[in-house]
Amino acid sequence: MVDYIVVGGGIAGLSIAYLLQSRNYSVLLFEAEKIGSGGSGAAGAFLFPKVGKQGELAHLINSAINFSINFYLNHFPKYIHLSKLQYVDTNSIVDGAVVDADEVLESIGRNIDISFSRISKIEETPKGWRVGDIESRNLILATGAFPTLVDEPYIKVRPVWGERIDITSDRYLNQSYHDEISISQTINGKIRIGATHFRNILHRDSSILEQEKLLNRAKKIVDLGNTSIVGSYSGVRSASHDYFPIFGKVVNSQKTIEKFPNIVHGKKYREDEYIYYPNLYIWTGLGGYGFSLAPYLSSLFLSNRLPAIVQPHRRFSRWVRKRENR
Repeated sequence: MVDYIVVGGGIAGLSIAYLLQSRNYSVLLFEAEKIGSGGSGAAGAFLFPKVGKQGELAHLINSAINFSINFYLNHFPKYIHLSKLQYVDTNSIVDGAVVDADEVLESIGRNIDISFSRISKIEETPKGWRVGDIESRNLILATGAFPTLVDEPYIKVRPVWGERIDITSDRYLNQSYHDEISISQTINGKIRIGATHFRNILHRDSSILEQEKLLNRAKKIVDLGNTSIVGSYSGVRSASHDYFPIFGKVVNSQKTIEKFPNIVHGKKYREDEYIYYPNLYIWTGLGGYGFSLAPYLSSLFLSNRLPAIVQPHRRFSRWVRKRENR
């Protein structure tokens, strides 16, 4: 019996497992392939605040930036590079950082007990949850764009396939740039460019043609001089339909509707009145902001301060209202 099982070895699952373990909880993480095999391993890992029109999502991301930068500086200082970034369309310059995604993921993984096996089902038990042969008091599903292992119609994420390239250049960039795609400052002799966005695609073969297209887009943003593509990384990210991450307790929609049948006719109930799966949490929908949001929201989860805008009950409430109107 462990305190927590986490399913999924991307930046979401690794961050929460790492912070749980730092609080002396026993943790076992399940990963089907290898650490960062999805979108996390292909991420450019740009940590910069959003500028321009500010809504709830921008406020959430901007609140996360300083926390997450300090998280990497404190725990993985060799793999974070402070940087300025220029938003080309507004010509505004902001402070932030670029993280070495693979190195951070591998470093986190070395500190966590990991079982490399594919999980096809989870089982509720009197004491918590069983995954494979292991029982746990709590279960966190951080499977990204892949099946969540809990069949709830209000939890919807879509896959977004992305590709990043690394190049060498005879030009040295002392800052990063963004204009639909991001271009890093020169880091260890290389410049990172990414990422493409192919929505609703779980897998797409990488090609030289796509890499060249990405490089040519970057050259329209900044003069890169003579270049050579030296690396290509691709993977699928999970994105919710409203772009907000999803993190928190999972509402049991069937039991909640059975208890409150008038909820489908528009009667409102408080979220603390809903029926939840005991000690079951979901952590997904990070889109392109995984390395910015994962440490921050994981920390808020541990201090019981997750904002309502990311919690599953918000999606259940919306789903019930739409269900009523169908």
